[in-house]
Amino acid sequence: MNKLEEIQQIASQIILILDNPQSVKLQVKQITLAQKQLRAIKKEINALIRNINQQATQSGTDSLVSVGLDVFGKHKWAGRMRAETRRAMERDKKSARQPYMELKEAIDKLILEGDRLKLKADEYLIAH
Repeated sequence: MNKLEEIQQIASQIILILDNPQSVKLQVKQITLAQKQLRAIKKEINALIRNINQQATQSGTDSLVSVGLDVFGKHKWAGRMRAETRRAMERDKKSARQPYMELKEAIDKLILEGDRLKLKADEYLIAH
């Protein structure tokens, strides 16, 4: 099961029906568990993002062409070549991270929704 399916499955557990105090308490526990699962997935996603960032940093060696230009005294061209290479690597890194950033945002929204529902449950339990 991929992360998106896993998040969707957990999201389906973040519901609240204000029927009776015992049921509401159980639902709050279920929401809390779902939030813990979401936080664990978010940690995994953060690890994947760190891995992407490390790979991009490690592959940042100067190109043979840029070194050759430096050797022949074309420092201005070599600098431009290295700058363009850095920009291209940054674009690649950003595009590789983008799907994960969207998943993190979805997780954050679900965690906030869970908090909102738990507050509503607390209000219900105080009133009953």
